[in-house]
Order: sequence, then structure tokens, then C-alpha cells
Amino acid sequence: MSIAISAVVNPSRLLLAAIGGMCVGIAFAASMVGLSKVGELSFYPRCVMAGLCALTAFLGFFQAFWKRKTFRIDISGIGQIRLMEYNGVADSSRQREWPNGEDNGELVQLAAGSTIWPYLLLLRLEAEGRRTVVLPILPDCVGADNFRALSVACRWIAAHNIRAEGKIV
Repeated sequence: MSIAISAVVNPSRLLLAAIGGMCVGIAFAASMVGLSKVGELSFYPRCVMAGLCALTAFLGFFQAFWKRKTFRIDISGIGQIRLMEYNGVADSSRQREWPNGEDNGELVQLAAGSTIWPYLLLLRLEAEGRRTVVLPILPDCVGADNFRALSVACRWIAAHNIRAEGKIV
């Protein structure tokens, strides 16, 4: 069985909705503090606390919205992972020879601390120079078949990384 897969990972709408829900909750807490429905603070500390909560909610949501990127992840049959930011244009000649070809992607390794659950892949991918990219993959990011294939490939890579380090699986 080959674990080779190539998938385009779109930003998750479910993750954005969850972050949006948390930010709405923080904004609601800010309004409750600002209207003095919660706590017994004087006017100025109450306004500062409400303003900071509202600012945190606003910046948190828009940071999550602006940092959404689409990635292309290629996993070879031997477990090499290449990650590149996807701009919507695929070069078919580069897809055939990506392990040896030069392209915008970078070779990364699956780092310890990656989470592989049935409905969530939270991949910590470490590039050269110890730069780490955290790539959240939910089922709405890729098709069902690609999600399953990515999950199997990442489990295979993680198991082989553990064996290579001499740990018991």
C-alpha cells in the first residue's frame, strides 16, 4: 500500500465559525461588564475592562480571518512531506516530479505534538531552521476521501518516526 497523496487544504469554515462564536462570547462578556451587570467595579475600571475585552474579540476574529491560507500538501510514498502555499494554479509537470523538482514548496517533517483524531488533524510541520507551521485540517477543508488518506498517511509517518527514535509504539 502506498501512502502517497496530494491534497489542497482549504481554510476551515467550521474553525472560523468556532473562533467567531468565542469572539461573540467575549464581546457579550464585555457588554455585561460595561453595563455593570457583572461585578462591582467603579466606572473607569469597568470601561477599561469592557474595552479590552471588546478589542480582544475584534482583533481575535479578524486575525483568524486574515491569516486563512490555502495550502497544498504532498506526501510521497516514502513519507516525505512537501508543503506549499497554494495560489490556485497547478503545474502538472511539477506534480509528477516534486521530490526532485524545484518549486515554491518546502520539505517539512511531522513534528512531535501533532494531533491525529478521527475528525481533526492538527499537524505540526517543522521546516528547516526549526520554523514550525501548525496546519489545522478538519473534514470541511478537504474531501472525505482526501481527509481519510491524509489521516492514514500522517499516522503511518508518525508511527515510523517513533520507531526511528527507538520508542515503543
